[in-house]
Amino acid sequence: MSISWLQSPTGQSVILAARSFSDSLIGIPALRKQFAEIAPELISAAFGQAQMQVRLESRWGASATDLLLTDAGISQATRPQVARYRADFVSQKFGKNAHVLDLTCGLGFDAREFARHGLRVTGVEIDPEIAQLAEHNLKQFDVVVHCADANDFEIPNDVDVVFVDPARRDPSAAKDSLGNTKRIFNPSQWSPSWETINKISQNHPVIAKVAPGIDKAELMNWDARWISSDGDLVECFLSSNGTGIRAAVLLDSENDKVFEVLGDSVTETAPLGDYLVIPDPALIRASALDSVARMCNGGLVNEHIAWLTSSDTEAVADLSEHSPDLASVLRIESRFKFSDKQLAANLKDVETSGVTVMTRGMQLDVEAIRKTAVKASSSGTKELVIAIYRDDAGPQALICRRYLS
Repeated sequence: MSISWLQSPTGQSVILAARSFSDSLIGIPALRKQFAEIAPELISAAFGQAQMQVRLESRWGASATDLLLTDAGISQATRPQVARYRADFVSQKFGKNAHVLDLTCGLGFDAREFARHGLRVTGVEIDPEIAQLAEHNLKQFDVVVHCADANDFEIPNDVDVVFVDPARRDPSAAKDSLGNTKRIFNPSQWSPSWETINKISQNHPVIAKVAPGIDKAELMNWDARWISSDGDLVECFLSSNGTGIRAAVLLDSENDKVFEVLGDSVTETAPLGDYLVIPDPALIRASALDSVARMCNGGLVNEHIAWLTSSDTEAVADLSEHSPDLASVLRIESRFKFSDKQLAANLKDVETSGVTVMTRGMQLDVEAIRKTAVKASSSGTKELVIAIYRDDAGPQALICRRYLS
């Protein structure tokens, strides 16, 4: 990649022109004709940058015309509302003029948001090309990017907080269709490793972005907040030297709302009622279901299953109107002990426009179940939701419709 040329006024003008094309078979020949003096490989590089900018904009809903990108960087990019939440957190906890060391800055997405909040930022990136791209993406904020290994970087004395997003993919593994390599689930094999991050936290406050599936036994006294963005569980946000807080943070980008619920609470069970309530995954990971149970006047369907049930129509209606969304609500039409044969029998003459299958506490072939359901039911105008969960009395199946208040 000729990064210096992409950064140049000529390179930027070609990237801008390339944004007019969506098809490489049309776009690249047209650009070669328009910029005949420029080498074909540079035209191709500019076209690739334009396509990545457009792709990122479709995900973010914000302009990316000033960015230089990579496919891997886009797939790992922090959502803007999540980056804003994190920058607000730093500003409130460490002060509006705090110095943040982004120890694994990548393309600089998180560093940009820290800088937008007025924080002083220094970046570190091990890959020379990525570090150069980060410098370009951060130049308007005067952020210095060091090309160095996070494991060996000497942290300046004036740093107030270290931010780390450890690499959790195997760089030597084969790539999938999206250009990603397989994930690393063992924290000791992250880069920097969880052990290294803990060592850094002994001398400096640390905030970290890690996979939401991290084993809670690893967290010790770190404060942990599982972040959900518009219903998608995106990360576990950690801060060192805490008191072991466990919480769910739900972000609503459309209404620009943040809702935090403390977790590690015990939720009582309740007899199966008229409604099935599926909590946001961040609430589930943080064990923060008790507040939702109170809101819908219900309880767990089973002490080991993170689904709730209620028969209080008024409470369910109030819950369904909450912003951000705390849960999906389903109206239960029937219940039976699950088997393929019983499923087919219970769906005879049931109308549906489509079938969604969700499971909890069981490993099932969801697609096979969906096909059975589609074959057994008849055509209609409303979606059918089949919820199957493990129960002491055997696997239970619920035939449901989505609740509309």
